[in-house]
Amino acid sequence: MRYAVTTITPEIGGLAKVLEGVKAAVTGGGFAGRLLGCFTAEIGGLNQVLVLQAYDDDRALAQDRARQMLDGNPFGAAEHYREIRSSTYLPFDFMPPIEPGKHGPVYEIRIYGLKATGVKPTIDLWRQAVPERAKVSPLLGAMYAIDGDLPRFLHIWPYASLDDRMAKRARSVEIGVWPPKGGPAHLASMSSAIYLPTAFSPLS
Repeated sequence: MRYAVTTITPEIGGLAKVLEGVKAAVTGGGFAGRLLGCFTAEIGGLNQVLVLQAYDDDRALAQDRARQMLDGNPFGAAEHYREIRSSTYLPFDFMPPIEPGKHGPVYEIRIYGLKATGVKPTIDLWRQAVPERAKVSPLLGAMYAIDGDLPRFLHIWPYASLDDRMAKRARSVEIGVWPPKGGPAHLASMSSAIYLPTAFSPLS
C-alpha cells in the first residue's frame, strides 16, 4: 500500500472553485488511486485542501504522477490555487489499511520531522505504544514519507469534536500511554492542522 497526500493552497477567495475542480477530478475516474479522503483545513493552513489517495503498487502511482505533470491541471481549477504539493507515504508496518467510513468529523493530521536515524525506532516505539493509546482514541493512519523533505512521518487522528480531542489527548497523557516513551528523542520538528471532510469525502 502507498498513500499519496496532496495539499492544494487556493488563492484568497478561491476555495469553492478549487473544491469543484477537485471533486470532478477525483470522482470522475481519471485517477488510478482510490480516493480515501478530501478535507479542508479549519485550523492550521486555512482553507488548504488535502486529498488522500491509496495505491496498491508503485506503477499505478507513477502513472498518475506522470499524467499530473503532463496534464498541468490534474485536480482541476488550477487557475484558482497558488500551490500544489504531492508526497508519497508508506504505512507503518503494523497499521491496517485506511478504510473509508465515518470516523470524524474532526481530523487532526500531524507531520513530524525526524532525525536522520529516526524512522525505524519511531515505528518500533509506536508499535508498542499505539495499542494502549488506541483504547483512548483510535489512530487512523501512521505513515512515513519516501520523497520530499526526509525523514518525516504523518499521522491521522479522528475525533468527534475539538472538545473530544482535547479531552482524549489529556487523558492519554494523564494515564501515561502517550507519547511513546523515548519517541520525542527522535523528533526534529512538529506541525499539526485540524481538517474537516468535504461533502464528497469517503472519510467523514
